[in-house]
This record gives sequence, C-alpha cells and structure tokens, in this order.
Amino acid sequence: MLGSSSLRLVVLAAAAFAYVTAETLPVGLLPEISSDMGVGESAVGLLLSFYAYGVALMTMPLISFVRRWPRRTVVVVTVAALAVSQLLSALAVGYPMLVAARMICAATHGVFWAVIAPVAASLAAPGKQGKAIATVYAGTSLALVAGNPLSAAVGQWLGWRMAATSIGVISALIAATLFLVLPVMKVPVTPERTKIRTLDRSLVMICVATFLAVLGHFIAYTYFSLLVDRGLGAMGTTLTMMLLVYGLCGVAGIWIVGKTFDRWPRRSTIGALSVVAAALLVLWVTMQSAPGSLAVLAVLAIGLWGLAFTTVPVCLQSSVLVTPREDPDKASAIYVVAFQVAIASGALVGGVIIDVSGIAVVVLTAALLVAAALVTVVFSRSAFPAHRRREAVGAR
Repeated sequence: MLGSSSLRLVVLAAAAFAYVTAETLPVGLLPEISSDMGVGESAVGLLLSFYAYGVALMTMPLISFVRRWPRRTVVVVTVAALAVSQLLSALAVGYPMLVAARMICAATHGVFWAVIAPVAASLAAPGKQGKAIATVYAGTSLALVAGNPLSAAVGQWLGWRMAATSIGVISALIAATLFLVLPVMKVPVTPERTKIRTLDRSLVMICVATFLAVLGHFIAYTYFSLLVDRGLGAMGTTLTMMLLVYGLCGVAGIWIVGKTFDRWPRRSTIGALSVVAAALLVLWVTMQSAPGSLAVLAVLAIGLWGLAFTTVPVCLQSSVLVTPREDPDKASAIYVVAFQVAIASGALVGGVIIDVSGIAVVVLTAALLVAAALVTVVFSRSAFPAHRRREAVGAR
C-alpha cells in the first residue's frame, strides 16, 4: 500500500472538496455563465435544481449497477467522471450541452456520496469510524470556505470556463491519487436468496429526519444574501464576511463532531439539530426589529448555524452505518436521495415563501422544519441509538 489511513482519508476529503465545489460552481459565477451562454440568470440557477433532481433519479439504479464493483473502482470512476463533466462543461457550446455535461457529474454524485462513508469507516480503526467520516466531510466545509470563493475568483478573473477546467484537472489528479493509495476493497459475494431489506424502519426514520433538516436548511441558506441584508442591514463585503464566518465555524463543527460522535452518536445528532433550530430562531428574532439593530446577535446566530449544520450530514449518514445492514452502500444511497431531493425542494419552497410572505417567514419555516427533524430523532431511538453497535462498524 502506498498510503496510510490518514493519507487515504485526506485524499477522500479532497475528492469531497472537488465534488462540492463543482456542484455549486454556478452560484458564484451566475452572471458570467449567463452572459456567455446567452440565457437568463434564472436559467443558470436552475442548473443546481437539475443537478439535484438528476442525483435523486439516477443514484439508486447506478448504485445497484456498481454494487459488486470493488470500492476503489467505484470511488475512482466517480471522481474521474467528475473530471470529465467539468472539462466538458468548459467546452460547452450552448446551455443544453452545459446541462448535459453537469448531468454526468450528477449521475455519479449520488454513488460517490453513497460509498464514501462506508469506505471511510472501513479505513478507520475500531471505534474511530465517526472521526474518519468527519475527516472526509471536512472537504465539504473547506469547499464552502475556500473552494467556492476560489472558483468564483478564478472565474471572474479568467472566465468561468477556466474555473471549470481547473476543477476538472484537479479532479483527474485526485482520481489518479485515489487509485494509488486506496486498497482494492472487494465486496464479498453474498447469496441471492433474499432481497436485501434496506428500507427498514430505522433507515426510513433517518431519511425522514434528513429530509426535514436539509429542506429546512436550504429553504433559508439558498437565500442567504437576503437573510444577511435583512438581519444585518448590509450586503457586499458584509455578505462575503458572513459566508466566511459560516464556513469557518463549519470547519470547527466538523472537528467537534469528529471528537464526539463515536462516543455519543445520539447526543451529537440531537445537539447539532438543536443548535441549528435555535440559531434560525434567533435569526428570525433579529428580523423583527429594524435591519442591523441586532447585528451582533445575527452574526452569532449565523456562526452557530454554520457550526452546527455542517455536522448534521456527518451525524445522519454515520447513523446509517451505526445499525447493522446487509448492504450499507445501498442504504447510504437511499439517504443521499433523500438529501438531494430536500436540497432541490428547499430552493423552490423558499422562493415561493419569499414571494408570498418574505424572508422572515422563510427563516421561521426553516427553524420549524429543523425542529421537526429534531423531534423525529428524539422519538426514534432504534434509528439513533445512544451508542455505536460494534457489529455495525463499517464492515464489508
């Protein structure tokens, strides 16, 4: 083997970083893509919805197709597909080709995120699976802190096509590195005597909690700029600073959950959702007064929101692995589908609420949905046990 467990986890985190940066590329370069493609900014915004719904539709068939592939092959192929997708996006001669190029990435996105947690868990020492998964998810936090701003800066300086090309080249290098450092990780052949029962009650409850929490988050986070304007009474540089605060606090949250989840999985999940709900409620309170009058409270709430929500995917996807399952990859795929449908639906629902009632109601709705996810976790002890069950730990 060419790499230690730590090196392997870092390279997997780099792959997660690249995936999240590529997925959200249109957000930071919306005007540039709109002008170059000759379409409205709303059409560029739809690239995210097309992507999320593409993930939801294609993940389950593809995870079934690759379920007998060695896990190294699955990871390398998905990251290589990301590279191809970005390079083709950079060459797109029209909006339909750009959509099609991003669908290549969307097709493999769900498969990548379905296997990444089981792979990370299998590379970790006993009792360290939560920390391993948190290490990989640190890549998503760093994408918010560094990946998105860097890709936006490159796109504004050299053009959005160069930003996409850069992500494509980096992804190709990561795929090659993963091939070198990961073990083969063959999947044991199991008898086909019975259908794998992935949709057990505990998985259903995890997916319900996931959908509610992620829907609530993205109803508000999609309109972060409006939220900052109403809560702080400022945009421009202030918005950039608040995104940085959110992302940096998220990195701290990942570090915290890496220390706590393996010992207290249920408490970690309840704690994360509680803080998110409380932070959103505080933000809603700041919007009941004049813009900027409770600015310090709004900044504190945004920081706590970033700190806590970044840990939520770690807690929820790790919970899929806490309970023994015959096919952890397929169970993770179902979780990913719930997550992606919630992302796509969040932007749409948030937009409708803004048009009807305004940003303050959006934030209150988000808080109530996250609170509903919290209630789901509290009353689902079998899905969110207090302690990790040893036999469940990442074994293939």
